[in-house]
Amino acid sequence: MEFKFILGIDMSKAFFNYCLMTAEYEIIEQGKVDNHPDAIFAFISKLLQRLGIKKIEDIILVMEHTGIYVQHLSNCWLSKQGRLSIVAATKVSEQLGGRNGWVEKTDELDARRLAEYGVRYSDQLTLWQARKQNMELLRVLHVQRKRLTEALKILEVPVKESIAFDSEEISSTLQDNQTASIKALKSDLKKVEKQLKALIRNDEELNRLFELITSVDGVGPVTAREVIIATEAFSKFTPDQAKSFARYSGVVPLKKESGKIKRKARTTKRANKKMKTVLTMGATSLIGTLSDLGIYYARKIEEGKPHFSIINAMRNKLILRIFAVVRNQVIYDKNLNFI
Repeated sequence: MEFKFILGIDMSKAFFNYCLMTAEYEIIEQGKVDNHPDAIFAFISKLLQRLGIKKIEDIILVMEHTGIYVQHLSNCWLSKQGRLSIVAATKVSEQLGGRNGWVEKTDELDARRLAEYGVRYSDQLTLWQARKQNMELLRVLHVQRKRLTEALKILEVPVKESIAFDSEEISSTLQDNQTASIKALKSDLKKVEKQLKALIRNDEELNRLFELITSVDGVGPVTAREVIIATEAFSKFTPDQAKSFARYSGVVPLKKESGKIKRKARTTKRANKKMKTVLTMGATSLIGTLSDLGIYYARKIEEGKPHFSIINAMRNKLILRIFAVVRNQVIYDKNLNFI
């Protein structure tokens, strides 16, 4: 990727540190900017003036994804037609810091390391684009639903346990204290789920993807939304990249060999854990059913295969089937012999 300058950014809630570096690793400028649109636009203007250039395309901005905190900078930068690459923190630390990481770590150093990473691995940088409005709303609502579900669990489980083990006076007191909160959370959860259904139903692309994905046995609405979000409606992972997505989801056993030492292939912990969790739930829901994967599980158990090994194979098969129906644009039918 061609560039004249790399701008490394270490983002935090209130401000961000930056390091401007040339293709020859020369540091031109370092500093700190308030994480606010007005301050960011002023920073961009001064930056172009400082460099004596008119085209922001000469600069590639490189930063780690820190959730909602990156939105001001990414929106401002993209509005000026700037080029932006968001990289994984683990990738930067592994490729620059090595297995043991860094002894010293500061915001200023992190910005410099991100700039250095951008220069050294410029051929590996991928340009980031803002999500479509409906995709971003889907992601936000899906996360909100998860938080509400977790909050309900935190309140409901102790009440149920108290009824089973505490005296009636204690359990009644606990139940009375949380009744209003639980009712409110259930109401909010119902509202969010209604919004999710309406959003998908009213978006032609999302609705078609949702119908295709949920046609696969073991894949429900939650898993379908997780897949759509993770693949960014199959733009981040195309329908032909099922195997890549399986690795990303941590369901592919990877070899680890060195010389004469050969260890058993295992799945990596560095994966999309949310995706892996919903796939596990989908696979286990098929155990004991007459679906082809349910029958597959029973057959493998009879052959003496370990439970978790079979579940992992089922998770992989679910991914292959999801990508197959999207690639072929047909509702899943086991008689079509997908995967």
